[in-house]
Amino acid sequence: MDSKSRLIKWVIAGSMGLVLLGGEPQAAQAEPLTEGNHSERLNALDSKETETEEALTAIAEKIAETELEAESLVDDLQKTAEELVEIQDTIQLVSSQIEQRESRLQSQIRAVQVTSQSNNILSFLLESDSLGDALGRLDVVNTLFSANQNLMQKQIEDKESIALNERLIHSKHEEQTLLAAQLENTKVELEENQAEQELIMAKIAVERAEIGQEREALAARQRESEQRLETIQTSRVESQNTSASPVTEDEEAEVSLSSSADSSRSANVPTGTIVTIAHSLTGTNYSFSGTTPAGFDCSGFTQFTYQRSGKSIARTAAAQFSSSKRLSQSEAQPGDLIFFNQSGSIDHVGIYLGGGRFIGSQTSTGVAVASFTSGYWSNYVAGFGRP
Repeated sequence: MDSKSRLIKWVIAGSMGLVLLGGEPQAAQAEPLTEGNHSERLNALDSKETETEEALTAIAEKIAETELEAESLVDDLQKTAEELVEIQDTIQLVSSQIEQRESRLQSQIRAVQVTSQSNNILSFLLESDSLGDALGRLDVVNTLFSANQNLMQKQIEDKESIALNERLIHSKHEEQTLLAAQLENTKVELEENQAEQELIMAKIAVERAEIGQEREALAARQRESEQRLETIQTSRVESQNTSASPVTEDEEAEVSLSSSADSSRSANVPTGTIVTIAHSLTGTNYSFSGTTPAGFDCSGFTQFTYQRSGKSIARTAAAQFSSSKRLSQSEAQPGDLIFFNQSGSIDHVGIYLGGGRFIGSQTSTGVAVASFTSGYWSNYVAGFGRP
C-alpha cells in the first residue's frame, strides 16, 4: 500500500472515530483562532456594541427624565413650605382680630349688665317729641344692634376660617411628607438605573477583553457592578416587603420602658456618640440627595451621623434597612435606626432617641426631633434596626 492510500485510510478512520464518539470535527478544534474567526468575533462584538449603545442611550434618557421629575418634586416641596408659612401668618392675623372683637363684644355686654343699658334704650325711644323723632331714634337703635349682629357674624365666619386653615396645614404637611417619600423612591430608582448602566458598560469591556489580555481585571469590574446592582435590587425588594403599622398603646409603653433601660449595646459604636452628633446637627435644612451639613435628606443625615461616629452605613433608607439587624421596640436603644413606610416601601429613616421620639431630616423642619407614638409618623413605623 502506497503512502497516498495509507493517508486516505487514516483520514476515514479518524472521521469515523469522531462520529462514533458523538463529536463533530470542527467542535474538536483547539488551535488558536484563524484570521477569519478573529474577524467574525470582532464583527459580532461591533454589532453587539451598537445594540448596547442604543440600550445605554435609552437608560440615559430615563435617568434624565427621572432627574427632571425629582427637580419638579423639590420645587413642589418649596412651594408647599411657602404656602404653610403664609397660612400660619394668616391664622395669626385672624386670631388677633378675633381677640379684639371678643374684647369689644364683652365690653358691650358688661355695659348692658352694669348700667341697665336696655332700660336706657327704652327711655331713649319713649322720650321722643314726635313720631318722626321716634322713628329717627328707632333707626339709631337698629343701627347699633345691626352693627353688633354683623360683628358676631364676622366672628363666627373668622373662627370657621381658622378651623379650615388648620385642616389645610395638616393636609399640606402630609402632602409634603409623601412628596419626600416619592423623592426617596425616585433616588433609589436612579441609583438602580446607574448600576444597570455600569453593568452594561462592564460587560462590553469584558467581551472586548476576551480577545486581548485584560479579561481578568475587567471581569472583576463586571463582578463588582453585578454585586452593586444586586445589592440595590435586594434592598429595594426587602423594603417593599415591609409594611408600615401604627404604634399601639402597648408598644408605646414598651418603648417608654426600653428607653429607660441601661442594657449594653452589641454594636461597637457608643450610643451616646451617635445621639450627641445627631443633636449637634439640629436645624440643618432638608435637601434632596443632601449628605452634608449644608443640607440633608433623611438617609443622608443618618449616614453622615454614623460616619462621624466611626461606622459606615449604606446610602439610602431602603439599603440601610436591608443591611441592618432587625430589632423589636423593646430591643431598640437610643442611636439605633427607626424606619418608616409611607408609600409601599421603606422611604424614611431617622435615629431612635427613646421615649417615643426620634431625630431625622424632615422636609418641613429639616433636622429636628419628632414623635413616632403620636401624630403623623405613628401611622408609618415599619421597624427598628441596628447597622
